[in-house]
Amino acid sequence: MKFSYTIRQVSDSKYELRFPDFIGAREFFLSEVQAHQEAMNIFLEAVQARFENKQRVPDSSAVPESNGVICVPGTFQELIIQHNLSMEKLSEIQDVNE
Repeated sequence: MKFSYTIRQVSDSKYELRFPDFIGAREFFLSEVQAHQEAMNIFLEAVQARFENKQRVPDSSAVPESNGVICVPGTFQELIIQHNLSMEKLSEIQDVNE
């Protein structure tokens, strides 16, 4: 499981890091190097927000213009898969109760 991110320069001293698979997962940094260094932290914050809000973690998609990729370690990947399965079951239960 890999998630792509993009970094683009928005001004002389501002770089935007964005994860296209996670709406709203973006942050600004003073350099492109700093953005690359913080990419994993931003990814983890986005996943944590999905967990806390009981939202499904999106499937990763190929991003042709990406600047980097986060490779999700096996144990964390399993946690994401289990979370998504739980969200699907919760959705099924809610559908039955409506």
